[in-house]
Amino acid sequence: MMQRKLLLEVKEKLLETLRTGVAKGYGYDKIWRMLKENGVEVSRSTVRKYYYKIFRERLKKRGPYLQRELRIKLYDEVRRLRKRGLSYSMIIDEVYKSHGVRLKKSVISYWCRDIHSPYNGCRVSSVEFLEPSPELSQVIGVVAGDGSATKKKGYKYDIKLDAKDREFVEEFAKCLGKVLKRHPPKVRKQKTGEFRVEVRAKVLYELLKKPIDINRIAPFVEHCEECMRRFARSFFDSEGYVDKYGRIYCYNSDLQLLQYVRKILNILGIRTTEPKICTKKGTAFFNRIRGNTYTAKKDVYYIRVITSDILRFYRLVGFTVQRKQKRLEEYLRKRGLL
Repeated sequence: MMQRKLLLEVKEKLLETLRTGVAKGYGYDKIWRMLKENGVEVSRSTVRKYYYKIFRERLKKRGPYLQRELRIKLYDEVRRLRKRGLSYSMIIDEVYKSHGVRLKKSVISYWCRDIHSPYNGCRVSSVEFLEPSPELSQVIGVVAGDGSATKKKGYKYDIKLDAKDREFVEEFAKCLGKVLKRHPPKVRKQKTGEFRVEVRAKVLYELLKKPIDINRIAPFVEHCEECMRRFARSFFDSEGYVDKYGRIYCYNSDLQLLQYVRKILNILGIRTTEPKICTKKGTAFFNRIRGNTYTAKKDVYYIRVITSDILRFYRLVGFTVQRKQKRLEEYLRKRGLL
């Protein structure tokens, strides 16, 4: 369908109204309504076309977008000031004094009338809003071990776990749901026979991107004894191993992280050996699950739970992975400790 050319008279009125509207900061929709009120018959799409193409250089550019964390702080401050009876102008001045941000009256109006909110579309907005919990400690332990936290194109932040033990992956999914205040993500079986759970969560990526920042995770892990136990259990579920003699080992290439795990176990009254190298950088090894040969990019270290503390480890920490837990129980029964 061919678009009709605007009559010269209509075009002149359109351009004149556009000049007036753009100068006042109006959007094309309001300018279209102004034209309609003045009896000028022109489609909204035409107004939009002229608005963006002809007056593009004169349109006011949007300023830098405030981060969600700051918008949430401003939102809470605005609501608090409004409850105290302050006018919009007074709120603008108070917020500018305390945060250095000058808000528009329209934004304050939308926030106070519950039309808009920076909380919308976000259950946990930033690390500051994460609450310490055993579930969060368990998530930290898993991602520090077998899990991953990656940033992809398009500002996609993925938290993922691939493992052959379904109960381990399902427990991780439940913890993710609890931490992110949503339904647990689905566990899917891969062609390799492994199970996978994956979720997009920028807040967890910022907390758990590798190498793990010990100072950042410490307040969550060391919040209480249960948090420390869940962190240690999930890390040993990922990186731990029980041999046929009942000895418990734990492996990782991050020496600082391994030392932190030792510290947590020590607080729980469980002693371990000093870290030692088990695989040197450049060593080739075969992955039986995926059927591929890999080369170690870093030195891999291990620690071992002192034999006399294995029973305490079983009682306080243990394993979510059933095959590891059963092997540990068999050893303790042979020793007459269970």
